[in-house]
Amino acid sequence: MIDQFVIFGASGDLTARLLLPSLAVLVAEGNVPDGLRIMGAGQEGYTPDAFRDRIAEALDTHAAHVDAEARRRIIQSLDYRQTDVSDVGQIRVLIDGIDRPLLAYLALPPWLFAPTLSALGQIGLPAGSAVAVEKPFGDGVASARALNELIQQALPATLVYRVDHFLTNELAQRVLALRFANRLFEAAWNSNHIESVEITWNETLTLEGRAAYYDGAGALRDMLQNHLLMILCYVAMDAPARFDERSIRDARAAVLRAIPDASPGQSVRARYTAGQIGGRDVPSYVNEPGVDPRRRTETYAELTLEVANWRWQGVPFTLRSGKAFGRNHAEIAVSFRETPNLTFATRPTRNVLRIGLSEPYARLSVNVNGPDRTLVAETFDMETASPGREAYANLLLDMLRGNAMLTVRDDEAEELWRIVEPVLGAWNAGTEPLGEYPAGSTFACSS
Repeated sequence: MIDQFVIFGASGDLTARLLLPSLAVLVAEGNVPDGLRIMGAGQEGYTPDAFRDRIAEALDTHAAHVDAEARRRIIQSLDYRQTDVSDVGQIRVLIDGIDRPLLAYLALPPWLFAPTLSALGQIGLPAGSAVAVEKPFGDGVASARALNELIQQALPATLVYRVDHFLTNELAQRVLALRFANRLFEAAWNSNHIESVEITWNETLTLEGRAAYYDGAGALRDMLQNHLLMILCYVAMDAPARFDERSIRDARAAVLRAIPDASPGQSVRARYTAGQIGGRDVPSYVNEPGVDPRRRTETYAELTLEVANWRWQGVPFTLRSGKAFGRNHAEIAVSFRETPNLTFATRPTRNVLRIGLSEPYARLSVNVNGPDRTLVAETFDMETASPGREAYANLLLDMLRGNAMLTVRDDEAEELWRIVEPVLGAWNAGTEPLGEYPAGSTFACSS
């Protein structure tokens, strides 16, 4: 197992809020070797002690539930050097002396991926090392393909993880267990019985200080192009031949290849205006600090897609995600076709299976008999324990063990961009309307 961890971009929010708190969870579980060393590299001029102090505060905030000894081990394992991540000489000094396999984690802005990967390729990493690249992996098909080619040329023998932490979300993976471990569902998991699928991730969060990234990305790039499309793969994939890296990735890639290019006419975009969320006044998106209104960045995006294969022909898959809503709502909703009403005095209610993505539930609406041959809609409600680990803890454990099954393969990365590029092009050209919705809304949007 890898025990040498180098984080490029270690002074950023991702490291303090997610990576090192998740690593502390693994330390507390005994899933990290005793020789763990973590080298942080960033543009800020921290001394090693100042960086340790900053991370100690972050662990107190984001990993307060983790054993204090595990947090102490993380702090003791830390070192830090101010580094230009595109400079081969500085990176060489950074990893000089590491003669064991290491995990190089690129927690960087996307425009720094290529120079950092190129520099790592020139230096050469110890045998058995791995590189993790955060999303977004490129900004379109051409750039994703160029990054893939760079990786193949610069790091041909290195395992590369293209990160999408939604793949390691235990609640998102629940759809696989429900489908493939229960005869009840998989037998009806096709267009003969299913009418539509909706995958929703709406949240009360606004920008929360992330305008520098979000205003250049928007909801479609931030959520639909990667996270929600990968959840769609879990819903739509055929049963893999084995539960291993190649079989799972092949099954996901087959779904992506079966999705035609998204149609701009089947898309919706909007941004929030002033409103209230939980009694808190929220300004319009265009008045948030750091936002450039001329960009016409959407805070809500919706796409309706088709998976054009025998299993799913004609079934619409709707993906939607937005910020500044009145409540958090994240779930997969699978709507089954209506049954014929031959016997009862009232019309049957459609069966809908709802799988929570941020709360641990699975709910199936069914019809039971009422008085005088009427029907009453009831719900089978299964609430389970919360996930054992957060998604990033699962992700890091897989990486340390050398398992890439729940990361994105090179061909998947290109297909994800291929699907959404027509919509992005239309939105950038201004040919599609930009709707509005008040912050605190409980509905989707109006265009």
